[in-house]
Amino acid sequence: MRLTVVHNPSAGDEAHAGDRPTAADLRRHLSDLGHDVRYVSSKGDWQPTLDEPADLLVAAGGDGTVAKVIRHGVGHSAPLAILPLGTANNVARSLGIEGDWRDLAAGWRRSNSRPFDVGRIGGAGGERFVEAVGGGFMAELIRRGEKEVEGRVPHGGERNRALDLLVDVISSAEPARWTVTLDGSDHQGEYLAVEAMNIGFAGPNVPLSATADPGDGLLDVVLVGENDRSLLLAYLRQRLDGGSADKPRLPVRRARSVRLRVDSGRPVGHVDDEVADGLAIGAPVELDLANGAVSILLPAVD
Repeated sequence: MRLTVVHNPSAGDEAHAGDRPTAADLRRHLSDLGHDVRYVSSKGDWQPTLDEPADLLVAAGGDGTVAKVIRHGVGHSAPLAILPLGTANNVARSLGIEGDWRDLAAGWRRSNSRPFDVGRIGGAGGERFVEAVGGGFMAELIRRGEKEVEGRVPHGGERNRALDLLVDVISSAEPARWTVTLDGSDHQGEYLAVEAMNIGFAGPNVPLSATADPGDGLLDVVLVGENDRSLLLAYLRQRLDGGSADKPRLPVRRARSVRLRVDSGRPVGHVDDEVADGLAIGAPVELDLANGAVSILLPAVD
């Protein structure tokens, strides 16, 4: 097959640096599997390369790289394969794509594809999102994470340091008044966070909506209220302690069309893993999905 590979060579945390493939590793292994490899680093001008003919697009990196390739791959005739090389790998995890990247690549010839929805802000011509749009503590984690995660000492590993920071963020989070309209139905209330999710996991593998299906044409809208704070904190602390943690059961509503508006407070907003200013007080945000906009390859792994 003709592969176009978009690779983030710095994906992942320092704890797994030895398992991180180089550009040469990827080219060599994929060529040995019989593929014609066109390689481009996500650090450069990769978008024009993705527009060239290919039998398979490959996103090799973390959630940021995967989301960028999915957004740009809408309308491409080739399916997309994911080699999850990041710290969280929430998109791949939501699809059940896990394991060593070499084994995943070897399974592409024995694979099935599935549709993957891509979110839209403001309709068909608006900004695209892959993971989630929301506001509250998860957006605050993204805002503070770049500066504060690396310097946190306890527990070790980037994912656990992010979990530790999230405990602090949720502990001090202030609720805001939201107007939430789901397929015309009103769900206004006081929330610590509102997340319109296309996939089930957020941040450091937190299953805010563990049953979310990114191909069902529906957004899973998670409405986290004051009564859910202790449940989330207990889950996060169990993970930090190294024990088994039951997935938190949070209030989730599913809808094709979502309208969000912040009526009081000043929660930070986000689009995927980027802080966004779109959730200003009184400014409505309209969300929907392009159903099955991308085809994702699900490799067969022995």
